[in-house]
Amino acid sequence: MVTSYEGDIGRWEDWQRAYRWGALLIRPPDPPLTQVNALRAKLDPRGQSICETHISLTIPFPGPLSEAHWRELESIASDIQPFSIHYGPLMNYLPHPGVCLAIEPQEELDRLRAALEAASVFEGAPARKYPFSAHMTIAEFISVEQTESLMGELADLAPKGVFACTALCYVVPDADFHFTERRRLHLAH
Repeated sequence: MVTSYEGDIGRWEDWQRAYRWGALLIRPPDPPLTQVNALRAKLDPRGQSICETHISLTIPFPGPLSEAHWRELESIASDIQPFSIHYGPLMNYLPHPGVCLAIEPQEELDRLRAALEAASVFEGAPARKYPFSAHMTIAEFISVEQTESLMGELADLAPKGVFACTALCYVVPDADFHFTERRRLHLAH
């Protein structure tokens, strides 16, 4: 196996159990990492305690990763050229509560996601519940009313910019359901 995994998940909520084996995500560099982490810590401390600022990419892995799985994922990632990610403006998915930053280019991110999810480690994985829509969450464990309020409050404060996507993070939750980076997949050099 490429890392250790939590053995006792009895305290986890049902939705959390699907993430036992981790997932691949994009972690932005500074300044957006620090800026969005600060907003999350203030507006959604529960979400922030689970995982630092990120862009979710793949569905959760359906089982532990072996070294062979990791080599296959490295091979897929090494065939994909780095690209620029644009973050902002603010958006939401009402009627589902939450506030996030829009992410572009969706098409490029979807190609990357589809290539990775075609790896053998994802065979037999449960289907994605919602269509893939890349975003950077600011607050998700909030109400519809809080969502509407934050959209106005953050309209002129939410960060916007561009960063280079050159690598992906493999993150896995610990006993307290806090995700930590275990390995990194690098895109083509």
